[in-house]
Amino acid sequence: MDLQERKLEGYQALNPNELTEEQFCKIRKEIKKPERNTISDEYFDFKLWCLGMLSRQEYFAKYLAKKLHRKNAQKVLEVGCGRTFRLSKMLAAEGFCMTCIDPKIELPKQDVEKIVCLQARFDLHYDLSDFDVVVAQEPCDATEHVVRACVTQNKPFIMSLCGVPHNLMSGKKPKDVYEWYEYLLNISKEDKIRLRNVQLNPLLRTPILLKD
Repeated sequence: MDLQERKLEGYQALNPNELTEEQFCKIRKEIKKPERNTISDEYFDFKLWCLGMLSRQEYFAKYLAKKLHRKNAQKVLEVGCGRTFRLSKMLAAEGFCMTCIDPKIELPKQDVEKIVCLQARFDLHYDLSDFDVVVAQEPCDATEHVVRACVTQNKPFIMSLCGVPHNLMSGKKPKDVYEWYEYLLNISKEDKIRLRNVQLNPLLRTPILLKD
């Protein structure tokens, strides 16, 4: 057993990022046979943990909290919160009233303070009138829906983007991530949609798409 595998045992015992056994198996496979020029989110978070750093979600939560406090936001919708809605939990701890939506969310057995969980799929027709801002961390195929819903309903959003292209609402898939980013930026000519590469963590920059 090499050093990484031994560290993974400790990581799994603590499970700070609330991973499933399937996700730990994914990390093990990646340790034994890493893919060239790519790394999974799970493996990257493991590497951050090995270096004594925060997780991707924790770094993004800190970035969002500063932005949301400056906007005086109170009610926040998180799209694509995932199984354990960790980002919403972190933002609720900062005082924001969170609603999080994802078809794969594990609904809590009892109410969680300042968090409403919705087991559903977000689309561009979702009513955003109750929210001050929409946030998302790598919402994949929901990305275009978020942008179009916020543009149509004049709602600000902040989201981090995946490092690979995802399907458009038309069913087509951009040839590369740069074409995808350009497409998202040009969804609206009137609204100022901006793309920023932000140093959220010490290891790499993260593409952030936002509209005020």
